[in-house]
Amino acid sequence: MARAQRGDREAYRALLEDVGPLIARFMQRHVREPADAADACQEALLALHRARHTYEPARPIEPWLFAIARNVATDFARRRRRRALREVVMDIIPEPVVEPERDVRTRFQHALGRLPAAQRDALVMLKAEGLSVAEAAARAGTTTGALKVRAHRAYVALKSALGR
Repeated sequence: MARAQRGDREAYRALLEDVGPLIARFMQRHVREPADAADACQEALLALHRARHTYEPARPIEPWLFAIARNVATDFARRRRRRALREVVMDIIPEPVVEPERDVRTRFQHALGRLPAAQRDALVMLKAEGLSVAEAAARAGTTTGALKVRAHRAYVALKSALGR
């Protein structure tokens, strides 16, 4: 570890190869889910990397290393408990509520009808008719920049009206 602290890449790689399996076994014993144990192992290796400057070469590495691993495992357990308090486990997955297409279409047409004419025309030319911005601007008798602004305002208004 002392050589790794001084910037020796090969020593750092060798260190990670040596401690990686130790941390993985530690996490498998302390974190219940295998996928979470693998994530915790990666997080512990990242924590080791971030804290490598705190290691004192005169002291044994194992207590320092496993203190980092223990802290990561504890954090995982805390997150699991917090998540368990918020999540509701259900035996039967409810069917998603889907609005009938007709209702969505009606809401869209109503929102489109409430747009100012210039914005509605810009949106229709660009999205329904598939015109380029330059073609739509020429047809509307305005600049491409102005047409883009109209279309953007129409998008924002529709998004707001449809609740998205």
